[in-house]
Amino acid sequence: MKFGEKTREVRAAAAALLSYVVCSVLVLQHLWADPQGRMFADNAQDQIFFEWVLTHAARLFTHGDNPFFTDQLNAPDGVNLMANTSVLGLALPFAPITLLFGAGVTLVLMDTIALAGTAIAWYFILSRHVVRSRAAAYIGGLFCGFAPSMISQSTAHPNIAGQFLIPFIVWNILRLREPGSAVRRGLVLGAVVLYQCFINEEVLFLTAVALLIFLLAYLHPREYLPSVRAALPAILIGAAAAGVLLAYPLYHQFFGPQAYRGLPDFVHGFSTDLASFKEFSRRSIMAPDDLSVIDKMGGPTEENTFFGWPLLGLLLAGTVALWRQRAARALFITALVFSLLSLGTVIKYKGEETGWHGPWNWVHELPLFDSVVPTRMGVAIAPLLGVILAMVVDRFIVGLPATSAEPVPAGPDADDAADGPLGGDAGGVGGGSGGGGGGTLVADESALPETSEGAVGVKTDVRPQAEETTPVARWLWAAALAIALVPLIPTPQPASPRAPIPAFFSTNAWRAEIPENSTVVAIPLGWFEGLDAMRWSTAAGLDFKIAGGYFLVPNPDDPEKVAIFNAPTRPTMQLMNSAATDGTVPVITPDQKAMAKLDLAYWKADYLVLPDQHGNSEAVRQTADQLFGPGKHVVDVWVYKVTS
Repeated sequence: MKFGEKTREVRAAAAALLSYVVCSVLVLQHLWADPQGRMFADNAQDQIFFEWVLTHAARLFTHGDNPFFTDQLNAPDGVNLMANTSVLGLALPFAPITLLFGAGVTLVLMDTIALAGTAIAWYFILSRHVVRSRAAAYIGGLFCGFAPSMISQSTAHPNIAGQFLIPFIVWNILRLREPGSAVRRGLVLGAVVLYQCFINEEVLFLTAVALLIFLLAYLHPREYLPSVRAALPAILIGAAAAGVLLAYPLYHQFFGPQAYRGLPDFVHGFSTDLASFKEFSRRSIMAPDDLSVIDKMGGPTEENTFFGWPLLGLLLAGTVALWRQRAARALFITALVFSLLSLGTVIKYKGEETGWHGPWNWVHELPLFDSVVPTRMGVAIAPLLGVILAMVVDRFIVGLPATSAEPVPAGPDADDAADGPLGGDAGGVGGGSGGGGGGTLVADESALPETSEGAVGVKTDVRPQAEETTPVARWLWAAALAIALVPLIPTPQPASPRAPIPAFFSTNAWRAEIPENSTVVAIPLGWFEGLDAMRWSTAAGLDFKIAGGYFLVPNPDDPEKVAIFNAPTRPTMQLMNSAATDGTVPVITPDQKAMAKLDLAYWKADYLVLPDQHGNSEAVRQTADQLFGPGKHVVDVWVYKVTS
């Protein structure tokens, strides 16, 4: 490549990457305006959780805490952080930012990198190994990074939206059949898989399933065994390298304290609504005025399949037009399988169960599948569609002529490969003029000689000219692309002011009353009170323990150890919650006082705290006085010191 061409390519890539970053900042602009003073309007609870784990990750450097387990939350039992979304792969590198600026800044930065980084990663792989046109790679990367599912998951799910390693995992898997060092490739594959495990294992699992389905559809059955034989050495090396480093974390996740087996049954009901595919999400410029239309199809954090009918039409037309390319067929088949799996055990249409069982009914009890939320299968659809879009743009809109001196296949299906580097059939991936990648995919390996190791040889020949697309056809395809994508332009994520936390905690007044590492119980201790307690803890740098909170732990009443959210409610808290709900002060019996002592002993509680701002706080205070003795009012809370 000449120097001038290289310079133009670098400038084009830099402009593309900068535009992705700008788009990401615009989507999150309301959070960036005041990261410490605002929260996601649609998902405060997950933001509270992630800010807590980000603060915990920062404490690893200041207090030497255990990265995989904590008893600062859900005292005294603690929480298995490997079995929850502790996102250590992002939390640890950003710990200095958390320590300097707070977890709110780190979270919005992580979300920004999740969107822009995913788009950048796909642009890199698409431009170098899939399509010849940088414009096609840009459109593909833009969709992969800012598809409706990505915008939805960016609502305080940085672990799901952060898919910037996935293109490199896919690329490393697909190229395993190419000649080269198995050790080097295995170690690289093991490294990216290892890192992805500490961002999100669910996304890694979805990627593995998608790759399996894609390759089964992509390869001829006669190619299965040679492909496995060629790829196996690198896979084993990568698995061994990653396995050594993951052995203890995974053991801790599945067999350590507070490990659980599978998600609660009600979570398996979170599935994709069949009607959602043709609708526009609430965070698109074409969102319906009446959100109740789509509210019945899912919440704002899981709108993974709201692609809109124009895009579905374009993709169907593009797939038909590209059907001769095995890659396009395999991508479409994989997307279709994931769409069906995301429908859950019972298919719903516009919020109503149809009575038809979905394919998820066959797999949801299998290991690992039992820990996946069905609607999350829809997350894997967007990158599959993004690659198809890039291929459509490359072939029918940009329509670059084929170069004349690249490795191409010989055989009766050679014309497929002329449509682009992913037009043929091979385990490897190739590059074209857009990115200067490696070899090109093979279209019909049956016409090529096998080596003794079962790998497939590649003949070098002059690539046949791609079929011309007329100017009128290009304009029609471009218009269809605009009609499909413009309605999906995302609107900024809404943010709302953070609810104030008691000044007792925000001003550090608590340090004069509560020694560090004491166990604090919020009263009353319900779902929202547990989230408030996590906010107190984060504001205090996790310098005291709290009972309750928001997390997944094993159900103590379930012999199978299926997970539950939050800790089981104790009798004393049920009594306090009743007073908080109706404002009635009960007459406490001796048995209730005795139970309160048992509950305090269970929590190993040192202090109980009731904020003045809590609804019906006077009724709760009078109830607490009867149970625990008179409290002490400090700043804007009542503090009850537990005495033996």
